[in-house]
Amino acid sequence: MVISFSVLIVSGSSVSILLLLAVAPTIFLLWFFYNQDRYRQESKKLLAVTFFLGALMISPAIVIEVILKQIFPEGNTLIGVFLYYLFEVALIEESSKFLAVRIYAYNSRMFVEPMDGLILGVTAALGFATVENIAYVFLYGIGTAIIRAIIRVPSHALYGAIIGFYLGEAKFRKRPTLALNGLVAAIILHAIFDTTATVLPSIIGIVALVAFVLVLYYRVVKGEIREAEAESPFRPGGPGRVLPRSNKEILPTCRLVNIAFEAESELRGPLAQPGRALDFYAAPEGHVSW
Repeated sequence: MVISFSVLIVSGSSVSILLLLAVAPTIFLLWFFYNQDRYRQESKKLLAVTFFLGALMISPAIVIEVILKQIFPEGNTLIGVFLYYLFEVALIEESSKFLAVRIYAYNSRMFVEPMDGLILGVTAALGFATVENIAYVFLYGIGTAIIRAIIRVPSHALYGAIIGFYLGEAKFRKRPTLALNGLVAAIILHAIFDTTATVLPSIIGIVALVAFVLVLYYRVVKGEIREAEAESPFRPGGPGRVLPRSNKEILPTCRLVNIAFEAESELRGPLAQPGRALDFYAAPEGHVSW
């Protein structure tokens, strides 16, 4: 009886630890991105609803992915693996995050500036990623929790930031088709990430994906944050000059370790410089538990 009671205590403690490890990266990233808005922070109610919608989206995404995998299984070649992740994983998951923002927050009166889009995109992505992360952590344990906290959850947040930034640009430039730029970019980046995680050996893959996440933040998302700040109507002295953005600003020329973002405008930032190429020494998830 004493032994059984002790086992229950240990088991309960283990569950609490695993749950904490699963949600800790979400808490940190929500706090981090929320505080990137220096001029007017977003409505907490809108963030909560968006997070919940992002979490809900994982259920239909899983169902669709399972069905598609039965019909079109993963290929045996590098191209086959990439196409599998592009159309049967990344397309579904990033579209789910996109919809989590688009169906409610996008039309809200509390969505009042471009920075809102970026942070709402991160929030929706973290809602989605949190449910996924809890499942992985409880299945595979503490090691997986640590690796996913460093790589997988931040990557989801960064894809969401890109999607949300372009949703914000689409709304405030009154050009809805711009939203597709961010969605396409996030889908391609996600597919590269997952392909790398599948193809490269574990240690090399982890190092590559850490580099991927760092490059994506410092060369893309950080620039989007600066641009959104410059466009903020709450910025002291008013927003900077807002130039028109082309619908063809993001032209993906997809290779395993290179994505080129070509811009036709004169806007500053890594997504708006003509011919600017970003090299990512990374890519995927796949059969590995992390």
